[in-house]
Amino acid sequence: MSNENFYSNLPVLDDFTAVTDLGNYQPLPEDWWIVVADIANSTGAIRSGMYKAVNLLGVSVITSVVNLANPLLIPYIFGGDGAVMCVPPGLLDKTRTALLATQALARATFGLDLRAGLIPISAINRSGARILVARHRMSRHFIQTAFAGGGVEYAERLLKDETAGAEYRLPHAEASSGADFSGLECRWDNVPSKHGEIIALIVKAMAPTLDAEARIYDEIIAKVKEIYGDDDSCRPVHLGGLHLTFNGGKLSHETWIRTFPRGLFARLRYWYKVRLQNVLGWIFMGCGFNIGGTDWVQYKQDLILNTDFKKFDGMLRAVLSGTREQRWRLNQYLEARFDRKECVYGIHPSDSALITCLIRKRSGEHYHFVDGADGGYAMAAAALKDRLKELNSPETPNPPTG
Repeated sequence: MSNENFYSNLPVLDDFTAVTDLGNYQPLPEDWWIVVADIANSTGAIRSGMYKAVNLLGVSVITSVVNLANPLLIPYIFGGDGAVMCVPPGLLDKTRTALLATQALARATFGLDLRAGLIPISAINRSGARILVARHRMSRHFIQTAFAGGGVEYAERLLKDETAGAEYRLPHAEASSGADFSGLECRWDNVPSKHGEIIALIVKAMAPTLDAEARIYDEIIAKVKEIYGDDDSCRPVHLGGLHLTFNGGKLSHETWIRTFPRGLFARLRYWYKVRLQNVLGWIFMGCGFNIGGTDWVQYKQDLILNTDFKKFDGMLRAVLSGTREQRWRLNQYLEARFDRKECVYGIHPSDSALITCLIRKRSGEHYHFVDGADGGYAMAAAALKDRLKELNSPETPNPPTG
């Protein structure tokens, strides 16, 4: 019996805190595959000012595979400098082709090394880790994936292992055909924090079992809410901060990706198209038009609600708007738990958030991937790795057991 509808048949959780309950997850079918992709030396690229390209390439991976899977729903999570996705066996060959094309795009357009691999779920299961999947509602239009079981972490480590991961990594071959990046957009200016700063937060619980990890995550999520307030208080994207950009440099990244590997004429045509669409969008939203089935008064509000500002992939990840005092309180709390060897974490502050968009339909089905404007997630991950070293524990611990 085909299990390609496994993900779309999962129940939807309406409360984010439910992602800590392992009873809400189902194991991914063993004949599926996990896609892991990230930018090699993303920290160096970000420090050289390429954080926008790094983010866009992470979303490009998602876009290329979501487009080829459509209308089938597949699980995915954006990680800042990459992405994790899962695909059924019937999509394996097309997914490989899309990843090779995206790798070629990264090298040719931005000079970046997009590391990508395809790992069978059966190999994850043999390691003792599992890939458990759930769905939780971010808004009426946006249902987001959650992962648990230690399998995502194991897959990411395996991909980076020069020896053990060699059979799963895609070679840096020239792509024979392009990928479909339709819907990928990056047209909003950076969104300044309404409270003073934006933080990118990553927390990894440290415990001998998955159940013990889940209890730690439950407590940490509750503490983050206590310090930063409810969703409306800490969302990094807000109405007063949403402004379409007309800056040529900021719009050029989308232009290069959407026209790859076509020539100069295609780029020039797309360059004018983006600016015209931004002018029309500015007018439609400003005047409150309802055109083509899209309520442009509602568009920005849907955008705010359709952002992935908090997520769970075996680690807690969040991009939050707050004050320096709130960050200090959170840091003090997490540091105390770190001292007790209950978690490792990374926090990276910036002054604004960066949005990269995947537009399916402008009448609600548009999804927005958010990060700190100067590479928040990647820099927070680097801080987390430093704390792992401080604990004098290996960076590749055995996966916790159920």
